[in-house]
Amino acid sequence: MSKRTLPRLLQTPAVVLLLLWMLVPLSMTLYFSFIRYVLNSSRRPEWTTPALSNWRGFGNYEYVMQAKDFWFAVQNSLLIVGSILFVTVVLGLALAMLVNRSFPGRGIVRVLLISPFFVMPAVNAVLWINMILDPVLGLNGLAVQGINDIVAGLKNFPVLGAFFSLWPELVPISFRATQTSAYAVIIMVAWQWTPFAVLIFMTSLQSEDESQKEAAILDGASAWSRFRNLTVPHLARPIAIVVMIQSIFHLSLYAEIEIVSRGNGNKNLPYLIGEFSSNNIGAASAAGIFAVIIANIVAIFLLRMVGKSMMD
Repeated sequence: MSKRTLPRLLQTPAVVLLLLWMLVPLSMTLYFSFIRYVLNSSRRPEWTTPALSNWRGFGNYEYVMQAKDFWFAVQNSLLIVGSILFVTVVLGLALAMLVNRSFPGRGIVRVLLISPFFVMPAVNAVLWINMILDPVLGLNGLAVQGINDIVAGLKNFPVLGAFFSLWPELVPISFRATQTSAYAVIIMVAWQWTPFAVLIFMTSLQSEDESQKEAAILDGASAWSRFRNLTVPHLARPIAIVVMIQSIFHLSLYAEIEIVSRGNGNKNLPYLIGEFSSNNIGAASAAGIFAVIIANIVAIFLLRMVGKSMMD
């Protein structure tokens, strides 16, 4: 037995198990997407069984694409994922640069920065929507009320009163509303996942070549020039990793949308799949295949975009 044969034989069970773990659910989803499979159909009882005789072809795909919320769910998914990626990468890079410097209590600050990542998504959504973003009892409403009270007190001043009398009374934003619920999801998920980006960037900054930075300082390069020409290229691969991992996770957001808005004007593809799966498994499977395709397109596009702009 050659030296290569034994390692391959030892790896075979794990590889086979991994292939089965991925291919069996995907194959079943693909099969269900081409048949009529409805859990509760009194009109056509034969549709309640996933049989090949219920073959529908691309009918489920046409049904999903013609659903009133499908294209909105696609656009909303891309909006949420793109916004979260932008906020977490920019904010995570800024925080990592700050924490990378030496200062008293840096270890405690690092622990506090990473801690939000370990909060469960459902708990994170409940805390944010009730304790922070609520327009009445949350910090959102209390802060707006405090500003209104301060402005009302300043109106009595002899000189500044005329100016502050023109100040309009502020109204807190209701983040459960149809127009703003997506922004609430972006805020709470970005808060939870920024520590992940900080951890990756902070670890990578430890291996940055300090001799190049010292040479750039001696040559008179500004801080922005050193950051743009030395630090950003050094963090190109970590940024690509953060973008890839987060895009995969954020395309499957569900708990935050359910808690914030119950899907009222704020649906993404996983939420739409959940609505279909309550009865129409065939349509839910077709929507799931659409989600897989879109997730792969988004991942490939983002990785190539990051690679071309930063790795050259």
